[in-house]
Amino acid sequence: MLYQLNQPTHIPVLLTESVEGLNLSPGSVVVDATLGAGGHALAIAKAIGPKGVIIGIDKDDQAIKIASSNLRSTKSSGRLVAVHGSYVDVGSILSDNGYSGIDAILFDLGLSSLQLASLDRGFSFNTDAPLDMRFDTSLGSTAEEIVNSYSKEELADLIYQLGQERASRPVAKMIFEARQKGRITSTKQLAEIVSRAKGGRKGRIHPATQTFQALRMAVNNELGAIEQAIPKALDQLKPGGRLAVISYHSLEDGLVKRILKEAHKRGLVELITKKPIVPTREETKTNPRARSAKLRIVQKI
Repeated sequence: MLYQLNQPTHIPVLLTESVEGLNLSPGSVVVDATLGAGGHALAIAKAIGPKGVIIGIDKDDQAIKIASSNLRSTKSSGRLVAVHGSYVDVGSILSDNGYSGIDAILFDLGLSSLQLASLDRGFSFNTDAPLDMRFDTSLGSTAEEIVNSYSKEELADLIYQLGQERASRPVAKMIFEARQKGRITSTKQLAEIVSRAKGGRKGRIHPATQTFQALRMAVNNELGAIEQAIPKALDQLKPGGRLAVISYHSLEDGLVKRILKEAHKRGLVELITKKPIVPTREETKTNPRARSAKLRIVQKI
């Protein structure tokens, strides 16, 4: 069955593959651990019918409001329990809401289209905004704080390790020198500094892409959250329940692959996807964000 959504500002990645891979039935209880605008949740809701339930989790309170509004417009679909929180706390979130023995759980990792489009959150170098980059704007340090407080060596290590940026040392040096003249506070400032460090804009990908990725991942402790959350999610699945994870770059996918393989070796899960599912050429044409996506699915034993 091919799922179609009418959401001009948000196109869910690997929608049909992930929803069908969860092997849903009418009345299923499903966790969408990264609710976002509710694109995947809307398709899940249609698959599980009016007796089904979706527990949608997101650190972004704006995403919760948008997803709730989108799902209210559907009829004959599963009920949404929207929770503002982190998927790291999936176990306590489920118990607090009276759920256990979940049928399926979906993670769609990384940055959502909504966050990228937000003009005041600092995720994109295409608009000038404060250097925030927090998924939950009520918690933690901002990207501005990291950029202006880390040593040159700490910046270089962060940009190299999380951004996989080969020019991490020249970039860190340029940032360090620029902030001696005044605090770096905006995305435009930072993007221009990184671009100069790399010799100006060349090629299809903006020079600041990897640096912005590194800062966002550091601000939100994305790899640490994944490492904590997936084992907890597996604990919440009932036997026969499925977990699906969509990742967008090699650091995420490598970590997800390792966690799921370890669970398989321990006899906890069956690997439904021996190799990750990737988008079709048609999908990447209509949704460029999907081009690096990989989907892995396991089933609880």
